[in-house]
Amino acid sequence: NALDVLKDLLVELIRREPLTDPFAQEQILVQSPGMAQWLKLELAQAQGIAASIDFPLPASFLWKSFSNVLAGVPERSAFNKEAMTWKLMELLPTLLSQPEFADLQRYLTDDPGRFKQYQLCGKVADIFDQYLVYRPDWIADWEQGGAMSAEAQPWQPILWRALVQRTAEQGQPHWHRGNMFSEFVQALGQRNAQAELPTRLFVFGISALPQNYLEALSAMGQRIDVHLMVTNPCRYYWGEIIDQAQIARMSRSWFDKPGTDLSSYFEHGNPLLASMGKLGRDYLVQLQELKAPEIEAFVDVDRDSLLHHMQADILALEDRARLPSSPESFDSSHHKTPLASDDRSIQLHGCHSALREVEVLHDQLLAMFAANPDLSPRDVIVMMPDVATYAPYISAVFGNAPGERYIPFSISDRSAQQENPLLQSFLRFTALSSSRMTVSEVLELLEVPAVLRRFGLDQAGFHKLRHWVAEVNIRWGLDSDQRSQWDLPAFEQNSWQFGLQRMLAGYALGASDQLWSGIAPYGEVEGLEADLLGKLADFVDLLTFCNSAFQGERSPQAWLELINQLLERAYQPEE
Repeated sequence: NALDVLKDLLVELIRREPLTDPFAQEQILVQSPGMAQWLKLELAQAQGIAASIDFPLPASFLWKSFSNVLAGVPERSAFNKEAMTWKLMELLPTLLSQPEFADLQRYLTDDPGRFKQYQLCGKVADIFDQYLVYRPDWIADWEQGGAMSAEAQPWQPILWRALVQRTAEQGQPHWHRGNMFSEFVQALGQRNAQAELPTRLFVFGISALPQNYLEALSAMGQRIDVHLMVTNPCRYYWGEIIDQAQIARMSRSWFDKPGTDLSSYFEHGNPLLASMGKLGRDYLVQLQELKAPEIEAFVDVDRDSLLHHMQADILALEDRARLPSSPESFDSSHHKTPLASDDRSIQLHGCHSALREVEVLHDQLLAMFAANPDLSPRDVIVMMPDVATYAPYISAVFGNAPGERYIPFSISDRSAQQENPLLQSFLRFTALSSSRMTVSEVLELLEVPAVLRRFGLDQAGFHKLRHWVAEVNIRWGLDSDQRSQWDLPAFEQNSWQFGLQRMLAGYALGASDQLWSGIAPYGEVEGLEADLLGKLADFVDLLTFCNSAFQGERSPQAWLELINQLLERAYQPEE
């Protein structure tokens, strides 16, 4: 495992040169909090203890370094995405009359609540934030009055200059991630510069860094020891290899000379490395340009499984799938590899849903642990494209497994909102005015433990209420008025208010075949269950409050008062 090799190197460096300052911390830049947690455990196991180690992300570490080296740099940039979003909300309406903004003006037509404008400004702020990191030359040109690479979107330079001007008018520092790197490098290059930098720095296992990040780390390397610990799947230079699909596109687009074979002009090395390693290839080319001392730590791979065969081919930059040049040698060609019938080193599972994927994963992990007693859950990491999408299924499958099938697990790299049910429920309460208030959505809000405590409910009471809700056929919608917001007829049936009225009528009148005000009473609620019904009525009142309160425009102070009312009415926190 490449990360294991890097970890061993890291441990050896820390052992050889321990920090002499008792107040100093080892600074190790990592790609994600999940990797930081794994590395903490590995360092603790290797050394017996892991302390005085900080694991910042690259962006936050570099910004802190900027503030330590350059004068006037705030702890938080005035050009962060949140701040830019609100400034763009103010600036964009004043610029829409200009011809360059015609596309945006058409998009924002019929936007009475300015919801589309807020979403658009958030997207633009995110794009500008990426420009600051990956296209600082564009930003510098725009601030000088140019329009580099803005032919298709001529409004972008104009909007950026307005944003910079607005920031200056508010008296906020002009520093951002686009204009700080050159100043930072120059400041570190001055011999008499006083720079508060860590004793040394490790950059561990990060798959790729922008060019200006590397330049900043290179400048820091002139003052302190900076160790870039990079995973590289191939021991030979593969910066020039091109995959066959790209060669085919080039043949169609650029060349029409009969008999031209571009495959003879370009190297394609290993096909997997050429087609799926473009990001790593470009990053390694950038690292080569630094001309920094290198330590190679490649480990040979035994060809004892299909996976190890593929890894060995990539390591040696071989393509064993290429057919031999002469048909006579085909039968004895070296690319044919016998495989064991029980080889399961690479498996593909076709699943019909994300839930089924997680179920299959759980079964496969149990089989692996049963087959290999030395393997433990802490040795396994599962990668997925979107953690938030899979998190509920992981909790359902892994969290509810019986004791003999339980696998300890944790879900990393989620935002605070995704990790905290209270934050999720709070945001859903504030968004009820734009929700259909389906049964599943509303009951999920009520099931949050802090909400159950506020309304004096336990799990037995909640399940009773859920049974009543199903029996009176509540489906969606608060009432007829709320349904009319969806351009539907204003009908009460199967809404929350209608179902509550059926329960109240049934409690008051008992089981009856006669209608009361056009409502069929639901007679199952009786006796002391009136208290439970009253709690449901209080919760429906909370839904009504949220539906009406969190709409329209209010001052910040008014919004704050409404939020505090919601917190008081909806939650009873624990210690």
